[in-house]
Amino acid sequence: MKKKILLSLFAIALFSCEKEFLDTESKQYVTQTQLEELANSSPEALLTINTGVEDGQYAFFREYSTNFEDTGGRHDDFGQMSINLGLDLMSNDMVQVTDHWMGNYYAYRGRTQDFSTTRIIWNFYYSIIRNVNSIVAQIPADATDDRLVHLRGRAQALRAYSYFNLIRIYQHKYQGNQSAPGVPLYDGADLVIPSRASVQEVYDLIIADLENAYATVDGYVRDSKEKLDKSIIAGIYARVLLETGTNNTKCAQMAAEAKAAGSLMSSSAWLNEGFSQISNSEWLWGSDINNESSTVYASFFSQVASLNAGYAGLLGVHKTIDMRLYDAIPATDSRKQAFADDGTYINYKFRDFTFFEGDYVYMRVAEMYLIEAEALARNGNDSQAAQVLYNLVSTRDSGYTLSTNTGQALIAEILLQRRIELWGEGFAWFDMKRNDVALERDYPGSNHASFGKDNYAAGAKEFLFQIPKRELDNNIDINDEDQNPL
Repeated sequence: MKKKILLSLFAIALFSCEKEFLDTESKQYVTQTQLEELANSSPEALLTINTGVEDGQYAFFREYSTNFEDTGGRHDDFGQMSINLGLDLMSNDMVQVTDHWMGNYYAYRGRTQDFSTTRIIWNFYYSIIRNVNSIVAQIPADATDDRLVHLRGRAQALRAYSYFNLIRIYQHKYQGNQSAPGVPLYDGADLVIPSRASVQEVYDLIIADLENAYATVDGYVRDSKEKLDKSIIAGIYARVLLETGTNNTKCAQMAAEAKAAGSLMSSSAWLNEGFSQISNSEWLWGSDINNESSTVYASFFSQVASLNAGYAGLLGVHKTIDMRLYDAIPATDSRKQAFADDGTYINYKFRDFTFFEGDYVYMRVAEMYLIEAEALARNGNDSQAAQVLYNLVSTRDSGYTLSTNTGQALIAEILLQRRIELWGEGFAWFDMKRNDVALERDYPGSNHASFGKDNYAAGAKEFLFQIPKRELDNNIDINDEDQNPL
């Protein structure tokens, strides 16, 4: 991350072992000076170049072997969904029954500096940052062409999204840790902090990026759910504000705006095609997987879908639900049917009805209901929060009634609903960190596998990933003393 890199029109190809995202005739290198000249003389050409970079970035989200250091490829590296699944496997709520691919997450091995897992995460998000920085740097902040303005805003939102995930993985929660060391910052222009910028400095960039992105994408109409628009930026902003707890009013507003871009699916859809089709009315953001883009065995559905002919379904490397969470789901709640009731707790939530062509979901309407409800509750608006929660849960649970809980009891109810609704979608471990929840897998009758049956106190060092050894070796501004504890 320290070296100055000339932007290649074909740079995205560095991140794929077999796919080319830009025109194969555009393999020449272009210097920053040439790009600046394009910005001044030919906005149309600059737009074409950067749109190609942006489209390649969205494809990178669901690519196999995103970590260019592992040239042989790893079947636990398939873009954003591999990280979502891996981090959920580090929570209390998900069990991996056999030590296999993804086991590095479940057993907390992958957090240490020499493991491929931490390299995968680090390289994935910094690859996105590097590429979107090329867009931000090339398009002047005072550009007047709406197409360029919209593109710059979307690039900033992707950068904010990447830094938001990095800071939560490589440091503890925001509250109480604002001055703690975070991650290196690069914005493609003046801001370069190759050492560990503070948590506050990282969040300052995240918020600034989201503020600008939200303000500048008005009028942009995306042509697919794979791309960001104002509603998705609002959803990302809501996630960030929920994490920081600094503006619950705005958090609720952003979540409400995001959720308005879709509609809740039925309980029947939730149990059937609800997590494999990007056309679902509840999906706000995702990747459209087809025969060409499928990564087959190195894919989310191979790892998690119990009815697929992949690692979970064929080899029995099942991802099951923690028995305590299963027991907490009421019998009247249709979501309980997504898990086997025979004591195995095997999940059937994720079902791919084609041969490894199930789509990937990154944001849903239901999540925004839950964020809005929690933000309202934390702001003391209990009745409003309870109503928002009811509007969601009543579509899943025929026996659910409007909550009469208030204060912390209402917040606890909302957090339980987050665990049930969003199981397996990449939120559980982050929520544990945010809410100071300990890892407790070794309990009487536990259904957790022996290789991951550990207990760690809330805020323990185990909740931090270490910076990859390669970064320590190559970045002269980060030393061994700057490393997270082992």
